[in-house]
Amino acid sequence: MTTWVDAQTRAAVLASQVHADLEFDLETPVDVLGAIQRLGIVLALADLGRTSGLYLPRSEIQRLPGILLNSQHPRSRQRYTAAHELGHHVFKHTAAIDGDLEDQLEVGLRRSSLEGWTDSEKEAESFGAWFLMPRRLLRAGLTRLGLTEPRHPLDVYALSLWLGTSYAATARQLGTTRLLSSFTANRWAALPPRELKAELSQGIQMPSYRNDVWWLDEHADGQPLDLRPGDRLVLNLPEDVSSGFTWHFATLPIPISVAADSFVNEWEPRFDSRWASDGVGSANLDLELAGSAAPRAFVLDVSAQAEPGIYQLLLAYGREWEDRPIRNFELLIAVMAPLKGIQLSEEELAVSI
Repeated sequence: MTTWVDAQTRAAVLASQVHADLEFDLETPVDVLGAIQRLGIVLALADLGRTSGLYLPRSEIQRLPGILLNSQHPRSRQRYTAAHELGHHVFKHTAAIDGDLEDQLEVGLRRSSLEGWTDSEKEAESFGAWFLMPRRLLRAGLTRLGLTEPRHPLDVYALSLWLGTSYAATARQLGTTRLLSSFTANRWAALPPRELKAELSQGIQMPSYRNDVWWLDEHADGQPLDLRPGDRLVLNLPEDVSSGFTWHFATLPIPISVAADSFVNEWEPRFDSRWASDGVGSANLDLELAGSAAPRAFVLDVSAQAEPGIYQLLLAYGREWEDRPIRNFELLIAVMAPLKGIQLSEEELAVSI
């Protein structure tokens, strides 16, 4: 029987080889869907119910290997499943039908046991984690968030959104790469993502917790974001009201609405100190989340009916009686259309006829 340690060791080597073959720089999130297509694997999406994905190897009746993903899952879960199915391909496994991968991982971690996984599933799971989250890329993501190490599950959740990975898998990989203690990593990984989304929203209901809640601060200035209709942003920016300087929206795109503003509403983010890592006290917890605390917070919702496109969100920081702000904060938000059907280029379609 293959142990998890053995699977992790082999997977790390194979993932590194594929990174090198495809010339990924590992400073930005891995394009796993593009990697699948570049490796000559047919990629398709369909409503699979409670199944996350399937892998079909090349055979006498199937000229090309194929990966099928659940079109109803969030993009991060699709990417996580895609890397898992790619693991089946790289390890040369037989056909595989994978149920709700994220749920299986979360349940196993809550029970403090990941026993019962077959050898092939251990290998595919390990490959997916190392392919999407090598240590170098995890460090790059933490730096982008203004962190040297995660201090709270919400740091891990923010990192998982930047990486485009499963929250539970991200927490566990931080432990595997020793960027977080194994005890803390497994404890945090067992937390249901819905609880984290509710914690960020602080009582402001979401139409669906299948969508993501993006938690951002000043480190996100100028960064592009790939969001889905129905996603939420919790934006924290430093503001010195005593000086007369405040934030206001210079550009607020139509598909985005303000659900809460800590300056005008009786709302502000407060995070559960019970989840803090070892050695971090609740007194200074808020000061260390995602880099620093912020006295001004906004909850911004992307409409569930938002059309795909690029939208500019611009805030200005200044005094009301002065013409020019002293600084701006900008996000370029790409609202992504859901993927569905077979993902092939025109050239590939021509060859496959």
